[in-house]
Amino acid sequence: METKRISTGCESLDQLLGGGVEEGVITNFYGDSGTGKTNACIQITAEVAESGETVIYIDTEASFSPERFEQIASEDALENVMLRDSTSFEDQKDAVRDLEEMASEQEIGLVVVDSIVSLYRLKVDSGNASEVNQELSRQFSKLSRIAREQDIPVLVTNQVYTSFDEDELELVGRDVPRYWSKCLVKLSQKDQGLREAEILKHRSRPEGNSVRFRITDDGLEASNEGIL
Repeated sequence: METKRISTGCESLDQLLGGGVEEGVITNFYGDSGTGKTNACIQITAEVAESGETVIYIDTEASFSPERFEQIASEDALENVMLRDSTSFEDQKDAVRDLEEMASEQEIGLVVVDSIVSLYRLKVDSGNASEVNQELSRQFSKLSRIAREQDIPVLVTNQVYTSFDEDELELVGRDVPRYWSKCLVKLSQKDQGLREAEILKHRSRPEGNSVRFRITDDGLEASNEGIL
């Protein structure tokens, strides 16, 4: 049976992902600030909303911009986006819990959580890391169940930090997002305004493959280099 995918609206990203973001699993775009994580979320949201389907967008960093959305899609499409602002990790917990009920009661084309770890990070810094990690894992588990049972794509973004032991970027949350995310895409900045997307984990696409794209007024646009 062929896996269903939704287009990212960017030819090179679709090529990298074999047609787009998979339904039924969690896809995780991660990277430093300014690498295009939120822009990717907004563009993929625009693709789904423009088709008339409902998108539930949990925004934990006040990053979603209606003006940016309308640069990519129509004003009417914005009516298909159900935006939930979360300002604490407890509020994020409630948003994911409510999402389970909403997904069982209505047709949803896409779920986005941008970022799934920013509020978690603040909570961990305040202490009781073990309990906070367990809650993050529970949220990922619920999102994964929603994706599987409702056969919809779930897209999350993840922050990173520099691991002093290995001197390389590590996912905030470490093993939790790595385990639950069936697709991990690392975003990074390159020269001349280019961004790069590299597959670090995928169920069917080669790990290590990458493509480049630009962020323009019209959204994410492919470079002409193809898969690297």
